[in-house]
Amino acid sequence: MISARCSVSTFLCLCLTGFLTVLPAHGEWYVVGQTGVILPGSLSNATVSSPTLAGGVSQARVADIDLEQGSPFYGAKVGYFFPKREWFGVETEAFTSQLNIKQQTVVGGVPGRVFADTMPGSHLQLTTWALNAIVRSPSLVAELEPYGGIGPALFFSTSGVTNVSLGVNLIAGARYFVAPQVALFGEFKYNRATIRTQNIEGDYSAQIFVFGISVHFDRPIPASNH
Repeated sequence: MISARCSVSTFLCLCLTGFLTVLPAHGEWYVVGQTGVILPGSLSNATVSSPTLAGGVSQARVADIDLEQGSPFYGAKVGYFFPKREWFGVETEAFTSQLNIKQQTVVGGVPGRVFADTMPGSHLQLTTWALNAIVRSPSLVAELEPYGGIGPALFFSTSGVTNVSLGVNLIAGARYFVAPQVALFGEFKYNRATIRTQNIEGDYSAQIFVFGISVHFDRPIPASNH
């Protein structure tokens, strides 16, 4: 478990280093600390392999697998807005959370057999790394900055071993500048991917509610709209 997490962290650091080196130094840079809560849906189109469930099954198709709601997460972002197109930018972000699979009765089937049995609960460490295209919009208040974005994401699911899946990250939010270079923000994310563990595979989707603080460098100060 520790080595898997170290491998994920090393990969994310290398990706961040590459992101920082490919963009020019001028323009508006920002760094973000973020936290919040993840509200996952059930794992749909799920399959389970287990030596004990229903006497032993492999790749058994089962009904949706429920996850516990309200998992906290933490993470960070680095972003950049282009100098000649101040409304458009790119950012990379990473965040992690422990998702809990509930103990539950699952109904499923394998060729020639249908079963219903109790599946024990388990823990899944889910780390997401995304690269987002960001569009921000002017508002009636100079300090308020609405924005939205979308991009591909890699989902690192760790439960004994780490599996990597490709998915999508969709965001919408707004930041309010409490100082010329410092802002507080609130954000909504929607994530979707097919995730895998040693014995479970299923379609994952989640609504994520985020808040945090961002620090901006070389930000053009907008004129006040009074």
